[in-house]
Amino acid sequence: MGRKNKSYHKDLKQQFHEKLTAMLDTGVGRNKAADMKNGNYRNYIYSYSTYENYWKHAKYFANYLKEHHPECTTLKSARKYVKEWLQYRVDNGGLNGKPLSAW
Repeated sequence: MGRKNKSYHKDLKQQFHEKLTAMLDTGVGRNKAADMKNGNYRNYIYSYSTYENYWKHAKYFANYLKEHHPECTTLKSARKYVKEWLQYRVDNGGLNGKPLSAW
């Protein structure tokens, strides 16, 4: 069954929020060491502080895409702009204009 209003879609921030929340919900309480041995640790977020940090930077990235690549509307299509965004952050600094390291 499809949506009634085909023109409606979730914006990037909503998509990021849903993805990160799902990773947090399934990761809390899991054994990170065991997941690291299995190579399965990238699918989960194990702490709330990590979630908050990822969410903060996901919002920065979504704002960058909205300004520089408004045609990008899905997480899948946003992947190709990650390196460009990271370089932009290094070149232009953070929100307060201070230089950011490549790390």
